[in-house]
Amino acid sequence: MIVLEIKSVRELAKEHQAQVHNNLKASGSRLGVLVNFGHYPEVEYERIVL
Repeated sequence: MIVLEIKSVRELAKEHQAQVHNNLKASGSRLGVLVNFGHYPEVEYERIVL
């Protein structure tokens, strides 16, 4: 299982990473992906592993 967090903000902040970490702990999953579509024209993403 992969936790996928989709955002549309200018730039990712520590709070967004913390939210993915909390969702990973709650779900029991070890892999999460944080995707930001607000960084036009490119997509910004970050892979988070517990």
